[in-house]
Amino acid sequence: MNTKMNEVIERAVIANHLDTITQEMGYALERSSRSPIFAEACDFACGICNGEGDLVSQINGIPILAAAGTFSVKEVIRKYSSEQIEEGDVFILNDPYQGGNHLPDIGIITPLVVAGEVLFYCVSRAHHGDIGGSVAGSYNAKATEIFQEGLRIPPIKLVSKGQVLNDVMDLILRNVRNPLMLQNDLCAQMGANQIGVARLAELLNDYSPARIKGTVEYLLDHAENLTRQAIEGMPDGDYSAEEWVDDDGFQENPIKIKVEVRIRGEEMTVDFEGTDPQVKGFVNSALVTSTTAAWIGALWALGPDIPRNSGAFRAIKVLLPEGSLVNPYDPAPVTLSTLTPASEIISSIFQALDSVAGQRLPAGFGRYCGPSFYGIDPRNQEFYVGFAFCALGSGGGISGRDGYPYMAPLSNYGGVRAPNIEANEIQYPHLTLCHEMEIDTSGAGTWRGGPGVRYSIQFQGDPTNIVMFGDGMKIPPFGAAKGKPGSLNYVELLTINGEKIPLESKEPSRSLSKGTVLTMVSSGGGGWGDPWQRDPGKVEQDVLDGVISRAKAREDYGVVVVEEGVDWAATTELRSVLLA
Repeated sequence: MNTKMNEVIERAVIANHLDTITQEMGYALERSSRSPIFAEACDFACGICNGEGDLVSQINGIPILAAAGTFSVKEVIRKYSSEQIEEGDVFILNDPYQGGNHLPDIGIITPLVVAGEVLFYCVSRAHHGDIGGSVAGSYNAKATEIFQEGLRIPPIKLVSKGQVLNDVMDLILRNVRNPLMLQNDLCAQMGANQIGVARLAELLNDYSPARIKGTVEYLLDHAENLTRQAIEGMPDGDYSAEEWVDDDGFQENPIKIKVEVRIRGEEMTVDFEGTDPQVKGFVNSALVTSTTAAWIGALWALGPDIPRNSGAFRAIKVLLPEGSLVNPYDPAPVTLSTLTPASEIISSIFQALDSVAGQRLPAGFGRYCGPSFYGIDPRNQEFYVGFAFCALGSGGGISGRDGYPYMAPLSNYGGVRAPNIEANEIQYPHLTLCHEMEIDTSGAGTWRGGPGVRYSIQFQGDPTNIVMFGDGMKIPPFGAAKGKPGSLNYVELLTINGEKIPLESKEPSRSLSKGTVLTMVSSGGGGWGDPWQRDPGKVEQDVLDGVISRAKAREDYGVVVVEEGVDWAATTELRSVLLA
């Protein structure tokens, strides 16, 4: 075997080993955590960065969290000199203005130090149920500054030379509502990172640091080259689009996200000049989240075969005007940013690049909209905080495939899992009354969007408090390539007196009596392609499956479905009339 082939094989082995390590970190975090957000919903991401803080490998977790890991590590490197980063250290941060996404997402960073040099950093970033602030669950719909959203943690040491800094841990735990759960989940993150460090150390038994570093540089350069080749395969031009956030919870007008994607040879610039100024409410998005969302949208358009690492990011320049919705000044509130507007940043890029990458891009996804709920569990008198992960919206259709049902928003793209109903009822004092797909919510198209979900729960706490956060009650998921938009979110309460109360997407804490029923109908995804080009047999199957009604089959697809199946004669006549 020649030297060149040996080198290729060695690179492949090391690359796959790194990916396997991040996967093992993810499994460990899921299985050792305490909170349902970790163990059930898997709202976390793990990754490995090199000594310079460049992201080398990440799990298929939450995209908006995983790619942001590089910012966390670089903030640690910026603050601490190489002499201050030692074996056995662990760093923690969550500040969106210093390498974080939003305050509930806590990053844990653990270095691998070899002969006095940091060779790698293992990173885990995960969403915690409460990080303090004026509202339990830390989604404060009426926050006007970040200080009202929770505890800000700059990059600091949590563990020094293997010893937990108890003063730091005590300070953090003293500022949250469920300290035992937070402490256990932080330990799960640190444990997952330690597994990563241990596996990387084992890799050094087979390969020298120099050979590993050389392979990592090759992997980053290779991803950059693939990205540049994909960009070069697109025609030069300026491609622009606008996407909208419903509101910020204070003013009712939609908020504009404007993007222009400029392609020149092998360079891509994603420019958000023209986006509306930052707003009063918590839908602002700080630089880390906005940049990460832009990378996600651009790489999605460029193709699935490009490794999602810092090498790929080098070829994509992101411009975020200061003082805008996508790059606000500190201390603007930002807690909703990882859902909205991160998903709309991605969506704006999809729409901008539709003419050059439309076959690879889906129609609009449903936006998250639901409450956090909290109170004292009457079964054990313990405080709890929960989230409506069982009311996720659905994905948009894409060329060749209907939209996936029951997906997380674009920023999470399937990374968040809906909890098991029975496990959810054990964790929280509520009873599930309904959990099913909702008819006539999917956007019509040659490839339709996924249908929305109807989810009803009855609260057993007395009282139960809820806070509404989300979007998508005014602006539906967009249709692509002549497809139709998806449906809007809808949320209502049914009181014990029989009164129905529609809820807005952003509302402050509200106290509910025992027996109150909360119903959420999440939005279906947008359709892709002309609905009249959809196979009538698929339309019939959708009717049989309860995805669409017969009336919708006629109205949106021009297909007449009767008891016996498709009425071909009536369908032909109807289409001829409608197309005339």
